[in-house]
Amino acid sequence: MEKKLFQCRIEELSVLGASVHNSLVRDANDFARYLAFNSPFPEDFLLKTQEVINVVSPVVIIGQLKMVTFRVLTNSYGLRALLNSAEVYFKSAGSSLDVAVKDMGLHAVRVSIDLGDTEQLLLDGNVLNQNIARNDDALDDVGMTEEMQEALVEAFEVISVDNLLQTSLRGTRSSTTESDMVLYNDYWRTYVSPTLVAGKLIYKISKPAKAKDYTASRLISYMRHDGAQTEVFGRVCTEDGKPVNKAKVKLIPVNGGRTKTVYTNAEGKYSMRGMKACDYNQVVTKGSLLKINALTVVTREHIELNSVIV
Repeated sequence: MEKKLFQCRIEELSVLGASVHNSLVRDANDFARYLAFNSPFPEDFLLKTQEVINVVSPVVIIGQLKMVTFRVLTNSYGLRALLNSAEVYFKSAGSSLDVAVKDMGLHAVRVSIDLGDTEQLLLDGNVLNQNIARNDDALDDVGMTEEMQEALVEAFEVISVDNLLQTSLRGTRSSTTESDMVLYNDYWRTYVSPTLVAGKLIYKISKPAKAKDYTASRLISYMRHDGAQTEVFGRVCTEDGKPVNKAKVKLIPVNGGRTKTVYTNAEGKYSMRGMKACDYNQVVTKGSLLKINALTVVTREHIELNSVIV
């Protein structure tokens, strides 16, 4: 694998490059005496920036991921009604079951749903369905039909199919091939680095403050600081407009990664800061109440997202 030549993260490279390009265009008069930075250099720089963006965040794959992850979440939380119904039958069967009601597997499945752990959810779902199948006669005696049991099996199968697709898409999205790294290094070596070096030399003595605009470490620090200021905020209420206190609000990255969780206050308000610029699914819950939203977070933006949970 070709060695990475730049010091920022791959997902930050195009953002850094775009910032450097903007400075180059802004300071075009000062760069004009250096022929290497005259046209078509700025235009080619911009085209190459877009090419890097397309490789880092391929539109088709991201679009598919957004749909699939939303379905996985919706179907996972959709299990809750089936689980509640099954629990009634388990309790009705009581001692006729070959294990205690608490050991049938409902609790484990509910925990996995709440944690957003799809892999564990499928494992726990398999145990639950095995317990149901093994106690088929006892459950049939209290009214849990074969169709009801099959509904649970099919629900987990649907989630399993989407989970496999989601894993495949994430693998495609996150893998950096040899040709990708060649592209990134070429972009850095041909456009970003030469502009940074020239800008620092041009302004080092005459305008030291402006030279910071051409200092990679400073620009990376600025980017990460801007990311820390990014915010998603809003209000959670019921259908009749009442604020929901202590509702759980989770922000789950579409492409995987750390989930951020906060709770609403007595006015139903919440705020989240410091998210990466990417696509997310937001899950809002309070008891049996639920709302799932999809959103795209952009660095430095303050995004208001209100929810009515039902």
